[in-house]
Amino acid sequence: MLTSQILMMACAATTPSGLWTAPLSFTAPDEVEVTAPTEQEVAPLGQSDDYSAKFSIEGGWVWQLRTDLTDTAAGRFSHDRGHIRFRGRIPLRDDLELLLGARQQRDNFSFTNIISPWNSINTTQLDAALQWQATQQWQVFGGGMARWAAEQGGSLSDGFEGGGAIGAAYAFSKDLVLGGGVGVQTRIEDDLLVYPIIVAEWKIADRLRLSTRLTTGWANQTGGELVYAASDTVDLGVSAVFDYQRFHLSDNALAGAPVAGVSEALPVSFFVSIDICSQASVTAFIGINAYGRLKTTNTAGNDVWVSNHDPAPVLGVQGTIRF
Repeated sequence: MLTSQILMMACAATTPSGLWTAPLSFTAPDEVEVTAPTEQEVAPLGQSDDYSAKFSIEGGWVWQLRTDLTDTAAGRFSHDRGHIRFRGRIPLRDDLELLLGARQQRDNFSFTNIISPWNSINTTQLDAALQWQATQQWQVFGGGMARWAAEQGGSLSDGFEGGGAIGAAYAFSKDLVLGGGVGVQTRIEDDLLVYPIIVAEWKIADRLRLSTRLTTGWANQTGGELVYAASDTVDLGVSAVFDYQRFHLSDNALAGAPVAGVSEALPVSFFVSIDICSQASVTAFIGINAYGRLKTTNTAGNDVWVSNHDPAPVLGVQGTIRF
């Protein structure tokens, strides 16, 4: 579902997509070699000798094909998502970087044989973070984000969510980096969310790595990927991401009426990512949404409507330009 598109983001040109530019990410834009310290002369963890500012723009579309809702007498739906994202990494000094991100997203749901709980959802997100190279082996990261998500015709201001996160990672060797953190986030018509962040970057073999860089660090998307470098310009792999989206529904004055919608998904995808040149890449994937649930809640936080749905095919494509 929505989630699968993230798989592409991280795969495309090995570009981290979250809170930390090294093994994890906070919405960091550039491709960063995870160079943990060894007895050789290597750059600090997640750093390089190039301290110039770097930026990227990416755009993509993902489709979930039509599937059946399982907890209603009838009903089917399909879902597609388009997005565009700007990311930047600005060195403030040789051991400190500012990470900036902006994302615009459009989700379209098409329901049949059931009254539509919602239709199209617009999401805007802004985030910023700092990444500090504390020592040759330790890296500390932290930042905050603001998100507005609402159904077309609804109040975007009522769809506001905000939060922050902090964490650290440690390089055990040039092939293994582990770490973690914690984040907090407000939720539309729900209690404050406290969530963990897992950091892992493991080079299993010369051309094979396991990574959690699909995790954004902002609670909405958490996942990992197993990537095989088929050549210097082509990556193949499999990825899985849990996607959680909460949004304000179009205004309804009726007491007890739903005011927030929730979409959850867990797609597993196979992907191929190709570097067209040093500044551009494209990624395509196909897979299955193994788990999915939709629901609406009212102002009291009670569920008004809930339904899981059958597994569904997903496919998508994304392009990234770096400068």
